[in-house]
Amino acid sequence: MTDIAAQSVADRLGRHLTTWGGASVVLGGALGIAGRSPSIRAFGVQSAGWGAIDLLIAGAGALSKKPPTTSKLRKTLWVNAGLDVGYIAAGAHVAVRKPRFGGRITVEEAAGHGVAVVVQGAALLLLDTVHARALG
Repeated sequence: MTDIAAQSVADRLGRHLTTWGGASVVLGGALGIAGRSPSIRAFGVQSAGWGAIDLLIAGAGALSKKPPTTSKLRKTLWVNAGLDVGYIAAGAHVAVRKPRFGGRITVEEAAGHGVAVVVQGAALLLLDTVHARALG
């Protein structure tokens, strides 16, 4: 695949990441403020935080002056996919085991944070694998 095609995939990934990140910030922020339970508010806060980071990453990619190469972008996306699996596993652990982190959060908040990490990790896994596969 030519590096022009890699730039096209990178641009598409940036748009998708911006959309996901923006939705996570807006909807997560709303749930974090107005959620009816501690677990829903925690889910919202965690989602908004991940969304903000997604927006920063998408912004940095858009501002990059160096075009991506196919091989480097493909490798980066597959490494990220592996990390995404780790996020899903860690989030599932927190959601199921509900650790209180030394009393800093409640059991209900742990469940909400854990589920949000699973959702965010799954969305990123989808984005990373779809775009890595588009590179061949």
